[in-house]
Amino acid sequence: MTSHKPHKDGNTLTVDAHVTEQGIDILVNDDCFPIHYPEAIWKQYPTDKREILKDNIAYSSTLFVPQMLGLREVHYKTARPLSEPYLFKNGIYDMPTTAISDDASSREYVRAFFNVHPIFASNAVAYPETVTLTKASKSPRRAIVPFSFGKESLLSFALCRELGIDPIPVLFVEPTNMYEHMHKQPLLEAFEKEIGSPVHVVNYQPGMLRSGKYFNLQTELGWGLQTTEYSLLCLPFAHAFDADMIVLGNEQSCNDTFFDREDMLVYKSAYDQHTDCTPQQSVVSSLLLGRNISVTSFLEPLYEIAITHILHHRYPEIGKFQMSCMADSENARERRWCQHCTKCGYIFALCAACGVNTAVIGFTENLFDQEHTGVFENFFGYDPQNPVYGSQEELGLAFLLASRAGHTGASIDRFNKEVRPKLEKDEERLRRTYLGINPDRNLSEEIRAPLLRIFTEELRDYMPYENA
Repeated sequence: MTSHKPHKDGNTLTVDAHVTEQGIDILVNDDCFPIHYPEAIWKQYPTDKREILKDNIAYSSTLFVPQMLGLREVHYKTARPLSEPYLFKNGIYDMPTTAISDDASSREYVRAFFNVHPIFASNAVAYPETVTLTKASKSPRRAIVPFSFGKESLLSFALCRELGIDPIPVLFVEPTNMYEHMHKQPLLEAFEKEIGSPVHVVNYQPGMLRSGKYFNLQTELGWGLQTTEYSLLCLPFAHAFDADMIVLGNEQSCNDTFFDREDMLVYKSAYDQHTDCTPQQSVVSSLLLGRNISVTSFLEPLYEIAITHILHHRYPEIGKFQMSCMADSENARERRWCQHCTKCGYIFALCAACGVNTAVIGFTENLFDQEHTGVFENFFGYDPQNPVYGSQEELGLAFLLASRAGHTGASIDRFNKEVRPKLEKDEERLRRTYLGINPDRNLSEEIRAPLLRIFTEELRDYMPYENA
């Protein structure tokens, strides 16, 4: 984490929050970061639950700020939130992951996080007066889908519709990614027109605090709670639509872990996306909402290459809206894929492997060519102690399938020379893992059976072997 200029209030950090007509204002030393909901949604949310959500989001949105600023104390003018133990566990398990991104010591990050003392205006934890943990009553079933136009949220949306569940897409606008929402706005308008489903937008200005940008910092602190926080922020929509599910996009690779050089456990994709965290998200969301709501992921049994195939082959009318680039560099100013980052390279390779026309989803260049070799340098020079986006094995399988499909370029040539001979010897295992259906821990029985039927139908051609 880079150095920063002192905050204007020196070593004091005070956090407050207010319920407004539009949502919630988060105040950090009197600087305001508003959260704006669609008017009709926020008006329906009961007053007591608005206040409870305020206390919880005040904490979740600022949990990492003291650590960013090198402080050991933070004063909240809000009450102690019900979600505190869940968010604390989420945060501390994310520390080694963030430390790798920040090129910092994981032990020091854990220590710094642990040593922060939050002081609340009141220790009386608020929750809905009558917690009737009943199911939603309306038919058909409805699910809130945190929506990003990434392949996981698009496939989750499509699967809901096929399963007879009404999906309610909710897009959170994060302010730190320069061009992301600029490209998503026309996608949103086209999606609503062609698919016929409104996309609800929440402007989330506390996102300015996630990467420390507001404090002139460069850090990944603040991203580790994103999925958990979105689950909580979706509760007004769950209330308005009487939904009984929040469907996340966590795939099988989110369960990958390893031990770093300091012998600290690292959740590769962040703990909030791990299968162990999902039931905890269900519990805290249900408690804050006042009734049962299930936080789940339909994609838990699948790796990304399988998700890519199913989305674009079974639901091409939805898959064509995919945008997975963070669009946070100048290369993304004019197009929705910057085509120069590791994530763009990974997605391009997965699409090439699955026979997807990359031009249809907005790619304008061949990322396997000489000009773009940089996007795959981490693949060829893989460091298991400093992994970047995706899996080396999965990307290797994608290269193999793309090469067989006739894709060419400097990176394909290098793959064929340096990697392919060894990889082909292990192809059956790679297919079983990355194009197969892996065990899940959180899917309900009523959802699992129809999902596995769809997955089996779509992946059959890739899997001439029965899954082990």
